[in-house]
Amino acid sequence: MGSPTILYCGADDCLRIPVLRVAGFRVAHCASATELARRLEDAPEIGAVLFEESRGKPADAAAELARQRSSAALVLFRHPAGESSEEKFDLVVVPATSPARWLQEVAEMLLARGGMAELPRGWAHVAHDLQPNPKDPPAGSCDAASGPGIQAEKRRYT
Repeated sequence: MGSPTILYCGADDCLRIPVLRVAGFRVAHCASATELARRLEDAPEIGAVLFEESRGKPADAAAELARQRSSAALVLFRHPAGESSEEKFDLVVVPATSPARWLQEVAEMLLARGGMAELPRGWAHVAHDLQPNPKDPPAGSCDAASGPGIQAEKRRYT
């Protein structure tokens, strides 16, 4: 079993999709509940569904839809003014969590659930690149991602 597919739902304002891809995950993106339902039906091998919460737009309904149609792990990237019910998710990532930290948490959750046999290729390199640097400016509401691989993937994605 290789790296599982991650389904990312919502606007990727914090550019987490490029971080996941550079770390070795296959990532599909969906922007609507209709697209989420279709992707869950078309790709049963999805290991996790990641939701980026937006101000005034809780991810509860999308999480319920995902629970009904999939056994994938559900991850919420909490917005600072978020209103989603945390108990609907397997993992909740609070704002300003470093990419190295949330990548580790997602990988550990997938390993524990049997959704992944081993860490994805490139994992060690990405984890090293994403370690906080004391010279970096403090994190805002989005995660600070650095490293040449991450920057190249950001350019490709945007």
